[in-house]
Amino acid sequence: MITQILIILIFTGLLIFSLLKLIGFLKGGQRPAPVIPYVSAEPSSASTNLNIKKVDGLEEKMWYEEELSFLFKLNEKMSLALERSAIAGQLVEEVRRFMNTGNCVLFLADENTGDLRIEAASGARSESLKDFIIFKGESITGNVLSSKEPLLVNDLKTNSYYNSINQESYLGNAFVSVPLLIKGIAIGALNVTAKKTGAFFTAKDEELLINVARMGAVAFNNLRLHEQIQEDYLKTITTLAVILDARDPYTKRHSENVTRYSVAIAKGMGFSFAQVEEIRRAALLHDIGKIAIRDDVLLKPGKLTAEEFEQIKIHPVKGQEIVMSLPFLKEVSALVRHHHERYDGKGYPDGKSGEDIELGSRIMAVSDSFDAMTTDRPYRKRLSTDTAKAELIRCRLTQFDPKVVDSFIAILEANPAIAE
Repeated sequence: MITQILIILIFTGLLIFSLLKLIGFLKGGQRPAPVIPYVSAEPSSASTNLNIKKVDGLEEKMWYEEELSFLFKLNEKMSLALERSAIAGQLVEEVRRFMNTGNCVLFLADENTGDLRIEAASGARSESLKDFIIFKGESITGNVLSSKEPLLVNDLKTNSYYNSINQESYLGNAFVSVPLLIKGIAIGALNVTAKKTGAFFTAKDEELLINVARMGAVAFNNLRLHEQIQEDYLKTITTLAVILDARDPYTKRHSENVTRYSVAIAKGMGFSFAQVEEIRRAALLHDIGKIAIRDDVLLKPGKLTAEEFEQIKIHPVKGQEIVMSLPFLKEVSALVRHHHERYDGKGYPDGKSGEDIELGSRIMAVSDSFDAMTTDRPYRKRLSTDTAKAELIRCRLTQFDPKVVDSFIAILEANPAIAE
């Protein structure tokens, strides 16, 4: 009972801390929905509002509407992306396509050194630019970042200063470079090179890229805030798992081990980043329902009676109930509930079988069993990795999903250290 009270108190404190940060994020850091742009007198301002000037004439109006539509759609795509690479990829691809330029390159600054590394590139030279680095203050892009001002050049060869400091051959003879600013701090730069039509870059092109850079800066900043919140959530979950494992010295690090195996399997089976993170959370908390099991049952060194085993079997259900009460964990609750289901339908609590069992739960079933077999228990010594692998293979199609078993066996053979 004391252990349960301690867990509740610690978890409550951590949850309140995370929720307070979340509230602050929603008030100040949430990505804004597209808003009608307004006229700004300071094109190089760090404001996140779009800067599109009032226009006259049919041609100008058509350009305005086309540009506005492009910016809104790009903002929506970046807002839906949950990974840095996805935001960067959307930005460079859409800008290069809309402006019909040879290359579009996005640099982000290292938070510690200020050096610029290419986050994404699109165009004819994109493959050759992957490892390109610009040291702080060097070359044309470094100067744009230091000055925090955009730069438009249509004939680099005749500009003695920029031509002399240039280290970026992909820029060619015509380009526009704009900084990404957030609260006056330069976090990166966006470069586009010569138009495929051969036309010069204009002030309208520069203005468009300034607006894109503003949206990109906001997107990356909000992603950073989102990642910090997710990290706080993960710390909360990890703390719960550590406390739970500490109840029983024989299951110390069990949740950590199951998480490591489950994440490896998910990655090996081609899960997306978001799906891998879902598996990570579910695996860390897969046994959280054991909080509801009495110590004399949970920690019993000998064989359980039928009644005691029925007590053990309620922990997936209790785990789901606990997890569902937390808004940021609802999506993993079903995985927690079904991690003791069997592929042949003889598991618990719902007797689900085959593909009806969530794939994440099928993955955790393999990971859970493997860790149980390869760690010491009060009633037996640990099995060797080879013996445990043989048992997984023997139980393909009965206890375990064969695809999951095959994936895990391949991982163990390619990286035996994962089981140490």
